[in-house]
Amino acid sequence: MEQIKNEMTISELSNRSAIPISTIKFYLRKELIPRPVKARGTRAYYTAKHIDRLKLIKKIQQEGNMPLDKIKGIISLIDEGESRSQEKKISENSDMQPEIIRSATALFREKGYEQVTIADIVEAARIGRSTFYKHFKNKKELFVECIKKIIFKEMEKVDSAEIEDETDILNVFDKHAKTYYSVNPLWIDMVDQLRAAAINDPDEFAGKLDEVICLKINLLKRGVENGIQKGLFRNINALLLAVMLLGIQDYSNYLPHDNDEKILQRQYEDAKDIILHGILNK
Repeated sequence: MEQIKNEMTISELSNRSAIPISTIKFYLRKELIPRPVKARGTRAYYTAKHIDRLKLIKKIQQEGNMPLDKIKGIISLIDEGESRSQEKKISENSDMQPEIIRSATALFREKGYEQVTIADIVEAARIGRSTFYKHFKNKKELFVECIKKIIFKEMEKVDSAEIEDETDILNVFDKHAKTYYSVNPLWIDMVDQLRAAAINDPDEFAGKLDEVICLKINLLKRGVENGIQKGLFRNINALLLAVMLLGIQDYSNYLPHDNDEKILQRQYEDAKDIILHGILNK
């Protein structure tokens, strides 16, 4: 079958559809077919959509012998249905990324990065593969995005008005700590998997590990810098303290605690005392 060009003149449209030019112009006046595209001066151009519409009109006339007014009503319903379907599709697709990330994060924590497949992800998120690939190139990109989302979630909490407006240094420290502990289990699980992936496949993951670690350090650095600007902290090396804090965070799980709340609270108070008051007798 001869391929239809992207753009046609009305003469070409008439030849390809086997419908006279006068009839096409009549359909235009009756708004039975879309208006042509104006391009290159005053010339009008038609597309494959016009071919399809002319075929539809011809088919309705042959099967139902309907007057043009009723045909126009049918076409209006078809156009309205297609428009709603497209709007729904766009809306669903635009809203799916958070659900994909949420479902994938749960799967990665449960099964591990290597064991999770795209088939697992699309099933958990209740989407098709085409929707997955509209948002992510592959599993690796999604995995890294899941880790970034954890950091962004922490950033949102740290930047909240409740923390920004706080002026008491101990309260600031406590609120930052609570924000960290709310996302720390996710962070530890996911970044440990990323470290393992970077060891097994450094060409693919080493740069991504550096990227997410730098994001986390910058988040902590911003918190220190805000404290300095408010006069809560003395003028210290914010970047160095951020790296030290990240080390404490990442390896605090190696401290003996058996998930005992009293032990965890004591360790937290001890860490806060060391960070805020140092180690020297005064």
